Amino acid sequence: MLKIGIIGDFDTVAGLSRILSDLSSCSFSGSYHPNPVRAKQFSDSSDIPVFSSYEAFLSSCDAIIVDQTEEINSSHIINAIKGSKHILLEKPLQWQDEELEYLFKLAEEAQILFKLRESFLFHPVLKAAEPYIQSPAFIDYQIGISSETPPEQLPDLIIRALVQCLDAIFYLNPARIKKTSTVFSPDLFGFPGVIHGRLEFDNGCISNITCNGYAEQQKSTCLIYQENRHANLNFINQKLVIKDKLPDKKKLKSFTVPIKSKDPVAEEIWNFIDMILNKSFYLAPFHNYYQSFMLARKMIENLPIHSLAI
Repeated sequence: MLKIGIIGDFDTVAGLSRILSDLSSCSFSGSYHPNPVRAKQFSDSSDIPVFSSYEAFLSSCDAIIVDQTEEINSSHIINAIKGSKHILLEKPLQWQDEELEYLFKLAEEAQILFKLRESFLFHPVLKAAEPYIQSPAFIDYQIGISSETPPEQLPDLIIRALVQCLDAIFYLNPARIKKTSTVFSPDLFGFPGVIHGRLEFDNGCISNITCNGYAEQQKSTCLIYQENRHANLNFINQKLVIKDKLPDKKKLKSFTVPIKSKDPVAEEIWNFIDMILNKSFYLAPFHNYYQSFMLARKMIENLPIHSLAI
């Protein structure tokens, strides 16, 4: 049975441990928090085992899920890789490019699974859309952030939205980037009111990303255009609509694809465990969606967000 440990805080560790408890193929070995004060608070308020020693934590498990990277650094991950631990790592936005490249290389040499967390790729709408998308010619991703959102929440919302939408674009069009550009509107409480990005792929696909901080309500919609087909993916309303142009028909044929409600986080963890147990990660590239993450980092670094320093 695969033993899994979690690095994170109480709420997330409790949720992740519940997912693990539903699986007969693994067990939850305990958690670790690098801040000793938070670790003690966690331990005192919960019956979840909390390790005070990182070495003891690593020795208790075969794989780790890292839910937060704010208080750990790449040396923690290096020690885990050297201990042959499989790793599912929350995207470390503030780590240097060279650190990340070294970790991937080290993991490949150690022949262990090292993945960045990509929960959004398991979103039910995105998974449902996959069979209907072939060689998209144009991708238009529209993000709306309500103008009523408290200013202190805006940086986190915009960063998370940009990272997720780039993951979705690369999922729907797994080609290489040929050219990128980004423009911003004037500041809105310390970050751009509107962000517009344009991506050109080597297969001819063009993708536009528009993030609107003046929106009346939250929005996350991806519009896909290809020959004789238009797909509308609405991630907030969890709806997928396909419109097809049929021969000798004046009107488009429109149909809504049924969405199976699944927990993206649980799906990601199940996939991680399955890849380890079946050793299928040897068949997959170690840098899956690494390109989209690095592009997201580049966009974020250029954002005039006053409270963020990457």
